[in-house]
Amino acid sequence: MAEEGLEIPKFVVDLSLPPRQRYDHIVPHFQPKIDSCNLHELFDELLVELAGEKLGNWLKNISPALLRRVRGPEETEELVGISRASGISKHILVAFNVLLDLLLGCTSGGVRVAEEKSPPRTRASSKSSSRASRMIHFRTLDWGMDRLRNIVVELDFVRHRGGPVIATSLTYLGYVGVLTGVRKGLSMSLNFRPHHASSTWWDQAAFRYNQAMVVLGFRHSISSLLRQTLLGPPAQQHHKPAEKKEKRFISTSPTGELDEFSEADVRSLLSKLTTSPSTSAYLIFCTPQKVYVVDKDNRRGPVRDSDTFLTAYNHDVADEKDPSQLKDAVAEIAQGPTIMGMDDIVACSLDRKCHLDELWRKSVDAFEKKNGESARAISMADVREFVRDPEIRNEETHYAIIMDPTDGKVLWRRIFEEGT
Repeated sequence: MAEEGLEIPKFVVDLSLPPRQRYDHIVPHFQPKIDSCNLHELFDELLVELAGEKLGNWLKNISPALLRRVRGPEETEELVGISRASGISKHILVAFNVLLDLLLGCTSGGVRVAEEKSPPRTRASSKSSSRASRMIHFRTLDWGMDRLRNIVVELDFVRHRGGPVIATSLTYLGYVGVLTGVRKGLSMSLNFRPHHASSTWWDQAAFRYNQAMVVLGFRHSISSLLRQTLLGPPAQQHHKPAEKKEKRFISTSPTGELDEFSEADVRSLLSKLTTSPSTSAYLIFCTPQKVYVVDKDNRRGPVRDSDTFLTAYNHDVADEKDPSQLKDAVAEIAQGPTIMGMDDIVACSLDRKCHLDELWRKSVDAFEKKNGESARAISMADVREFVRDPEIRNEETHYAIIMDPTDGKVLWRRIFEEGT
């Protein structure tokens, strides 16, 4: 089968540089595409669709005074540098960073993959024995803002010039949080969640208050928290008292590779994330031996896990038993901005899950039949077929990626043009 999609531009970000200078070498390569995206116009259109023409124009006029920063000082400094290099107003970049992670339709998951090269089986080996295997993280990112396809970029982070790559992120140029990333021992992705706690007045008020605090730069967005996880020390080390008092950029940590995330570190991370204030989202984490899905809401977040196969889309588990809840959510989303295209993506979420579940079952059966093993695993070629399947990768898909948390590397990635 011919390879679909296009290669994604790849650059190195040196964290030892002052934050304002880290993207200076990248922006010139994208300048024509940045200009064609016209984020200023996109922002104006979004405000008008959200608030109507009169109120939208008023918000447009006051937004430079309101959208002055994101919560992290390092991230804010990076945005100042990108603004200076690209000509995009800082408040537009701030809006891009605090709103984008609320609006993404996606398919994410982890699946156990058998090693392609294993020792030959002996006559004494049991038929039920299986070859070595590891978990692999796959993901497609879907939404309706087609012009942003032009600024998808892969970033390798290093602590000093010429140093080892400590983490990789697949993102949009100008977006300094993390939507998709991998480091040794852990990979992560973020999906839009159409539900949030709303059973009481207090739930609704707390949720909207947190959203306002994020937009105004007084709290971290979820993607900012994921950035801390991707580039910072493992969760257990991060909670040491000596670390808490230090106010320093991530880049001032010791040079060299990051410590590998352990399962204990992941449990500590999940404990912190599930109780933190945030908007609603699905968070997907993959370690070498397990995949975790967090149904995140404000200060809560039940966790599911599996050591074979687990996925997240744009619906809750409860929606699978009662699809009417998802239909109500789709109807509410459809009343929002049409330029996002989120209503159609969410409406197809259950169909994507059913289809991918069936693809996985068939792949497991075929692998076991071919290799004479009960491995509950599949091949890497099967995973590539998952993200290229026409019901998973659709017209709204901006990119697809496969990550290996064992080695902390991206194994495969493609960007897709509009309508392909």
